[in-house]
Amino acid sequence: MLDAPVSGSVPQVQAGTLTIMVGGDEQAYAQVDPILRELGTPTHIGENGQGLVLKLAINISLAVQMLAFAEGLLLAERAGIDPELAVGVMTQSAIGSPMLKARAELVLDLPEEAWFDVSLMQKDLVLALDAARELHVPLPSTAAADELVTVARALGYEHRDLAAMFEVLGRLAGGPALSQA
Repeated sequence: MLDAPVSGSVPQVQAGTLTIMVGGDEQAYAQVDPILRELGTPTHIGENGQGLVLKLAINISLAVQMLAFAEGLLLAERAGIDPELAVGVMTQSAIGSPMLKARAELVLDLPEEAWFDVSLMQKDLVLALDAARELHVPLPSTAAADELVTVARALGYEHRDLAAMFEVLGRLAGGPALSQA
């Protein structure tokens, strides 16, 4: 038995460039490696369960980055800066990770079909927080992201993309973010 969670969204699935973290027996991994390579880049991580832990580590970073980006963009927007201009400058700056660059357009024009929906992200945040408690690892920014995701779900965003954090923060700030206007 292997665990083989993936990192990537719709564009990576379509391009066959998923990052695949595999936990389990190395001989079993060697047998399925050619099949996994059809989907992306597999890496043997270690024992069963370690692929999942690494995926959770990636997803907490994704959630925290999206939250920080949404906070910064909302601050800029509420100060009167054009959100499209702000997104362009922010994604070209030092914070412009590949994830932020890929999702920037989703923040300004939230699609009906999610690349990674809020409810699935919360599942991973809760699993990460549970694992962290067992390992005595503090995850304060993960806890903050989980709180906002809980609010997002309460506001009806559970099946919307994680990029909805911008709209959720805008609603918490007393009105919709300009992307909803």
